[in-house]
Amino acid sequence: MKRSDFFIRLTTGVIFLAVAFYVGVSLYNAIVNTFVTTSAMNYTIEETLTTRGYIVRTETVAQDYGVSVLPTAGEGERVAAGQAIAVEYMSPAALEAASELHSLRMMLSQLESTRSDDYSSSFDAIRELSSAVNTHDFSNLAEISMSVETSIFAADTDISALQHQIANLEGRDDGTRTIVAQMAGTFSHVVDGFEHIVPSTVYQMGPRELVASFSTPQQTHGFGKLVTEHRWYFAAIVDSSEASQLSQGDTKPVRFSGAFNEEVNMTIENISNSEDNLVVVLFSSDRGIHNVTPMRSLHAEIVMNVVSGIRVPKDAIHLDDDLNTFVYLQTAGFAERVAVEILDPPGIVGDSYLVRDGIETGSPLRVDSIIIVRANDLYHGRVIG
Repeated sequence: MKRSDFFIRLTTGVIFLAVAFYVGVSLYNAIVNTFVTTSAMNYTIEETLTTRGYIVRTETVAQDYGVSVLPTAGEGERVAAGQAIAVEYMSPAALEAASELHSLRMMLSQLESTRSDDYSSSFDAIRELSSAVNTHDFSNLAEISMSVETSIFAADTDISALQHQIANLEGRDDGTRTIVAQMAGTFSHVVDGFEHIVPSTVYQMGPRELVASFSTPQQTHGFGKLVTEHRWYFAAIVDSSEASQLSQGDTKPVRFSGAFNEEVNMTIENISNSEDNLVVVLFSSDRGIHNVTPMRSLHAEIVMNVVSGIRVPKDAIHLDDDLNTFVYLQTAGFAERVAVEILDPPGIVGDSYLVRDGIETGSPLRVDSIIIVRANDLYHGRVIG
């Protein structure tokens, strides 16, 4: 009985000592023998300013006077002076004849492509029509319907008769007139009534006048317009205090959102006087005019500053007696002291600093370098491992 009690006490004592030893070792490693590293990572901080504004161009409206005008130039297409940009139909009969001619040409094209095929083309056309109906995609419905019709009735259709019918329609005096561009420019179908607002007038506008000018469009009749200059402008309304960081002649990335989801490097042409703590900052670009021809009112982000460098935990930054900043890298089994430069403006990211990449400074600090965050008795040349 006494023997059993002795063994129980002995076993309990051994377990207690084992637990105490484990706890002791853990505390020693946590307090006395700390060694923590991390990999150097590249990181970028962007300072952006959200704004709204209006696109301004030098534009001339293409007037129409007939029953109907159908543009033949595409949106954003660059056209030369004298180039055809539209067809004007002088009467309803002319428009009807043009519509018929278009349908016959489509039918002939489909017929010629399917006449040499076997009956499988008929089933392909029907499947394509069924798919369009099921998915509610009617963008090519006219072409698909024509394909079904011609593939089914191709055997009963006289191609030569269809060609003769087309020739007769083309030979008529159909009451149409080709409209040509009076000057070179970039064509747009969109006429919104603000074409009279040109860059030279925006230079003189403050925020209130700018908003008022784009509040009520003018009554304008036209089938399209020509943008006659490559350079286009974005008049942005910006808080005066934030605009103080901008200067005329600066180039800034402007990141547009919405219908025009692009980033464009733009030059600051003018900054207006302050009104109600707001100013108009006029940006310009000579790139990509064909992308913005239908646009007018847009939201954007102005990228004010970009800071990029190596992200280093604050605990890894050391300061010597001369106030020089440095870190220790784990290099080939040794601790290596490396000077670092904290980026200005202060690149602070949570509990880390951004420092200049060693590629720029000539130091060994690079992306994926092993940074020693914490270690006991750390000095240059200490053996690690």
